[in-house]
Amino acid sequence: MEITQVEAYVKTGLPPCCLRIFQDKFVLVGTYELDKPTGNRTGSIDIYDVNFKLIHTYFTYGAILDLKLSPFDSTLLATAHSTGNIMIWKIVTEDCNNDITIELISDLFAFENDTLVTSLHFSPLDPKLICVTTTTGECATFDIEVGEKTFNAETVKDSYSKIDTKTVTVQGNDVTGRDLVVETFTETHGLECWTAEFGQLSPLQDVLFTGGDDSTIMAHDLRSKDNIWSNQRIHEAGVVGIKCSSETFRQSRPTSIITGSYDDNIRNLDLRMLGVNIYPGRNTPVSHISTKNMGGGVWRFSDIPMSLKTDLVDKLMICCMYDGAKIVTLDESNQDSEDYFQIEKFLIKGHESMCYGGDWGNDFIATCSFYDKSL
Repeated sequence: MEITQVEAYVKTGLPPCCLRIFQDKFVLVGTYELDKPTGNRTGSIDIYDVNFKLIHTYFTYGAILDLKLSPFDSTLLATAHSTGNIMIWKIVTEDCNNDITIELISDLFAFENDTLVTSLHFSPLDPKLICVTTTTGECATFDIEVGEKTFNAETVKDSYSKIDTKTVTVQGNDVTGRDLVVETFTETHGLECWTAEFGQLSPLQDVLFTGGDDSTIMAHDLRSKDNIWSNQRIHEAGVVGIKCSSETFRQSRPTSIITGSYDDNIRNLDLRMLGVNIYPGRNTPVSHISTKNMGGGVWRFSDIPMSLKTDLVDKLMICCMYDGAKIVTLDESNQDSEDYFQIEKFLIKGHESMCYGGDWGNDFIATCSFYDKSL
């Protein structure tokens, strides 16, 4: 296992919780700070260049737990907040001076303001569809407003400009936004719901997977909102990362998913027991499990960009919480053992505490460590 070289490093102003690489030129970082005397959580979107020079900071009244770019228009940004809301942003770039700014399209009030939105996910199949998870154990979906127009950041901005706003008070701040009606599923997690993942390949294209602090993984039907399958016997602690197969990742394994857990293990779960028609079941055993201990909680995944793939080998960058970040190759010749997961590279410098955020771009990987305030 090779220790990776750090090409750029910076201390952040607030603890970084999540990040995304934008156009291989910028790093967008979501931060989270708890004020212990008041219990208020606040945050920011920090924008850095590739040398980690801070370009802009946009403070938010709620801390940011997740930050994602739309796969259909990367200039559309969404952030998940500790105050029950989701913010939709438009990224504006100027090539002439290599500058970047963001504009708030809308602040969407989805849940009570003491509910933390723990993760946010754009559907890879439906441009308008977003899924969010919460500390109350819920998973919910909603459509971004775009009307009948072609989906892009500008048409989304135009659609929201025609919807009435309201002003509410959150953590002592008067904030203006719009009420958001979300669709929830028939079954919730018993504790915090930490993550979700849209299925992409048949027969899982209408399935949403969720993972929670109750050590349970669930599969939900996006059409009926019913529970398809759940299992609380596979993982020995909370389920915090899920990765489905796609056209560019493990395409030959459409019914397998990869999970990460607080129990330090990464798992490959073969779900062929669900059948082509996907039938309901509770604690139905999976067809096969491959497991490897990663030395730290397996929090988030980012797969290798297609431009870097050689010989169609699948690789993941994994945020391993208190054990840094790691690059793992999926070895199809050892698919039935822990050697399916081959740790290639290891990043620990500047990551002595919790590595919560990371992304894999065409030119570099960016990661962040929460308590270290390290990027």
